[in-house]
Amino acid sequence: MAATSMFNEKGVPDFVLLSELSENALLKNLIERFQSDFIYTYIGEVVVSMNPYKKIDKLFNKQKMEEYKGRYMYEVAPHVYSLSNDVYRSMLRTHENQCVIISGESGAGKTEASKILMQYVAYVSRSSAEVDRVKNQLLES
Repeated sequence: MAATSMFNEKGVPDFVLLSELSENALLKNLIERFQSDFIYTYIGEVVVSMNPYKKIDKLFNKQKMEEYKGRYMYEVAPHVYSLSNDVYRSMLRTHENQCVIISGESGAGKTEASKILMQYVAYVSRSSAEVDRVKNQLLES
């Protein structure tokens, strides 16, 4: 199954790639992406998320999780799954707790982003023992 390419989207998928770095350029890019239901944009290794205030089924399903499973962040389009995959990979490699900072104003979608991150980690974890270990690491950190 082919992964979602970063360059099949509207706007620039990573702010680092913008030719002009200004507040107007950032906002214009976010608006262009948001209007096309691309609610995630990278800025380096950070995932910027905009709450769409609507359900976008094509972004959150098992097929989409499979597209991100085992892929590196810059191989796939911006998504909280890519961040989740990096966190999961780091936990497996280092056997240490990982921290994800999710910030924003009230109603920005922080709780939903946390749920999506946990759902992805639970999905890619193979056994129930591994799921419990990963969940405990995430909750303790």
